[in-house]
Amino acid sequence: MLLYFATLILYLQNSIDSSVATKRHKISVLIFGAPKFEDTVHFVQDYLSLVSTTAFTLGLYQVPVVAGMVRDEDFGQKLVYPSFIRPTPSFSDEAHVFLFLLEKLNYRQVSLIHVKGDRNGAAFKLAFRQKRKIFKIHVQSYVEVELNEELNNTIAEKFEEITSNIIVLFAKKKAAETIFSACPQLTSGGKLWLMNEEAMKAVNSPIAVGDGVAGLQPPTTCEKDANAKGVDLWSTIQAPLIYRYFCSPASSRLFFNEVCAREAINYDLLNKSPDGIRYIGNVTDDILKLDEWKIFWPGATAKPLEITLPRHLRVVTVDDPPFVYAIPIQNLSLCDELGEQEIRLSDDGSINIAGPWYPCPKRVPNTRRSDPFCCAGYAIDLLSNMSLPETGSWLDTSFSFSLHLNESYGVVTAHPQDGMLLSGALGELVFDLADMAVGGMTINPERERFIDFSEPWLYHGIRVMEKSNPRGSPMQSFLQPMKSSLWGALSVSVLLVGCVIFLLDFHSPFDRFYKLDAGGLDPQDPFLKQAQDDRVDFGEAMWFVWGVLLNSGVSEKTPRSFSARVLGIVWCGFCMIIVASYTANLAAFLVLDQPEKGLTGIADPRLRNPSTNFSAATVLNSNVYQYFKRHVELSTMFRKMEAHNVHKPGDAINALLNGSLDAFIWDSSRLEFEASRRCSLRTRGSLFGRSAYGIGLQRNSPWTQHITAAVLRMTESGQMEALDKKWISIPSQCAVDAHKSPARLGLTNMRDVFVLVTAGVVAGCFFSAIEVIYGRKRALKGRRNEIAKRYFTKWQKLTDNRGSRQFPRRYQLMRPVIRRGFAGKEAVALDECRRKLIARQMRIPPVDVRIEGDFVPSYRYGRVPIITFCSRCRQLIETETREETGIFAVWLCIALACLLLWPCAPLPCFLPICQDIAHICPHCRHVQGRARRGRRPKFYV
Repeated sequence: MLLYFATLILYLQNSIDSSVATKRHKISVLIFGAPKFEDTVHFVQDYLSLVSTTAFTLGLYQVPVVAGMVRDEDFGQKLVYPSFIRPTPSFSDEAHVFLFLLEKLNYRQVSLIHVKGDRNGAAFKLAFRQKRKIFKIHVQSYVEVELNEELNNTIAEKFEEITSNIIVLFAKKKAAETIFSACPQLTSGGKLWLMNEEAMKAVNSPIAVGDGVAGLQPPTTCEKDANAKGVDLWSTIQAPLIYRYFCSPASSRLFFNEVCAREAINYDLLNKSPDGIRYIGNVTDDILKLDEWKIFWPGATAKPLEITLPRHLRVVTVDDPPFVYAIPIQNLSLCDELGEQEIRLSDDGSINIAGPWYPCPKRVPNTRRSDPFCCAGYAIDLLSNMSLPETGSWLDTSFSFSLHLNESYGVVTAHPQDGMLLSGALGELVFDLADMAVGGMTINPERERFIDFSEPWLYHGIRVMEKSNPRGSPMQSFLQPMKSSLWGALSVSVLLVGCVIFLLDFHSPFDRFYKLDAGGLDPQDPFLKQAQDDRVDFGEAMWFVWGVLLNSGVSEKTPRSFSARVLGIVWCGFCMIIVASYTANLAAFLVLDQPEKGLTGIADPRLRNPSTNFSAATVLNSNVYQYFKRHVELSTMFRKMEAHNVHKPGDAINALLNGSLDAFIWDSSRLEFEASRRCSLRTRGSLFGRSAYGIGLQRNSPWTQHITAAVLRMTESGQMEALDKKWISIPSQCAVDAHKSPARLGLTNMRDVFVLVTAGVVAGCFFSAIEVIYGRKRALKGRRNEIAKRYFTKWQKLTDNRGSRQFPRRYQLMRPVIRRGFAGKEAVALDECRRKLIARQMRIPPVDVRIEGDFVPSYRYGRVPIITFCSRCRQLIETETREETGIFAVWLCIALACLLLWPCAPLPCFLPICQDIAHICPHCRHVQGRARRGRRPKFYV
């Protein structure tokens, strides 16, 4: 596009006398005629050289020099050309024309090319950069090319990361031809070139829109300024007036800047097409008129898109439930095959995640290695939905993505050497390691200085979480209304009163008498008949005392004596006072024993003025951390929290659960998610520091507006609400706190009483079982003892023959005696056996023993064998003796141990003198009896 303008230029002829040497005549102003548009390049160069030399020379004498079509930046140096007047604007003035045109065409993303060493190009770039913010134009890259053999590689490398389809070119004709030849991929179509006049003159220039300035044509004649008196008005009046008029900003027709270069001229906008140059509009006094329908677009297609969107995005995220769940895996290719997985979020809690799962490797710091992970969650589903093409849209905004993990979302921190340190996902976006960041990334002013955010996809705030610690009712809670000293005194009183009532009733001289009907009495009987003794025993007295105390009314008997009844009345009054006092105090305990009040929010005194035993924390270098850091009124809290802050939210949740942390301050969405899963955690207070989560993108990313449109589209269609229900709004199974309703007793409040009753039932059953077992054993033992007693009595009568005529006074026995010998059982004659036994007792040879008297079976069990009849097999036997450890030896061991004679304590178990002797039948092995040390012998049937 060529841009022409025409204006009136005055040619003022100098009044030069024929005698140049005369001092009264001098040059007042010099005006050059501008070269024509069709003049050759050499002619124009000679013209500029002449103007430069003349303007520099006459500038030493302050002679104004006016030259048209002089647009080079060099002539704007007032130190070199102090009196030069340039009625034609410089090349850099064209920058605002391009900005007007970009704004009209609704293009905001461009790239600019200029040639290295071209002062005019550098000035154009500077003017474009300074004015682009007014028009909200973003330049993706300022490409400075050097015309050498590497030009082709340089342009390809520079445009590799540029997504804009709009290219602004400022170059001279030859330089433009070289550039177009070096970048055929940029001129083949799809790119819109905006170029200056000289660049449009290139033979190989593509379809483009440009501007240009036509030559200034001077008038054909110039009248001389003379007067009748011949006074030289030019040098004294007219020349200074012309200079001041040209350079005055107040001129209504011409406008000059600080270097006396003209501004605000008219430009024509032209379009280069295969048919030639088309006029499509003009710029007049900062007013753009454009006939867009006349423009022939590159490739003869529709209006080119502003950018070429990249189809594959590098996405960074953070392991941050419920937005992103990450699990380690052996191979990334297995992520597509994963189904429902159990994710452990804390030491005592886990959750099942169904997926879908996407590969998301995590880079190992200071290495080129990465660990394989699979990711799923709210943010991953959001990203997956945004990557799909929009239905019914003419613009394809679908993309593919590759995920990778980072440790944090990033924060801006001060660095002593580098000034600012950008960490986490924020740093990856700034340093072009990622194109997008998804997850719970909060939009805040610190991050917006370096990256762009989409529209918020989830609004949230900051909230406080604590662990709910309801005061549990202990097992001995029914004992709390009275102190232990009172309970002890009451127990002693029960025992003492029970004993006194028993003694008073037992020692009372008055028995219970009943008056009987005289008509039913035997005449021999007295009028008054003494009844059965009905005094209370000790058990009945204790039963009465406990029945009155517990107000149960289950006592079977009451005291019969007057003194005992007086004590019973006093005891009833005592129990009434004790029970009433206990009931009233128990009611007071139930009313006043309320759980400790929870935090009321960020304004709670325990947070504003924390004590040494109260701890609160947040996550280091997070949005909440920055919020506390930049608010002066929270500086006290911020300093107290520094010692307890954590690196991950999961660490704080675990600290809350195990009691090492009292309060956790974090994003409300995450805290509500945790509170819905754990009934012991509660969020307190209202939201503060309201903010939102956004999708982070690189500064001036071409995807920003499309991601924003996708978020808004998903919000309107209800997809965001569905994702929220799936990942965050999990139905809670926890009971809702009823703060305004009065406290009601429940099973948990009175469970100790039920436990007491249950314990009593269990104890009763236990003792009943013991009674049954003991009673059965005792009855069996009693039956056996009775049988043994009868048997023993009969046996004694048979053996003693005490005056009984039915039995002989002596035994006439010819049967042998069975005894235990060296070879086993053996049968020995009774006399021989008696002789050996007596010899053993008297310690003499058997031949010297003389047997006198008849044989009488012995039942006196001692330390030596005896001859008797076996109570089981009825054989005549000599008992076999065996030493056994009895009660005497055991008590003797205990006594020695109590006397601190530890080495001697086991000796009684091994000394024969301390042992019991068991007498055993050698024939049937039945134990006949036992000689017990320290006690009477025992006989067994």
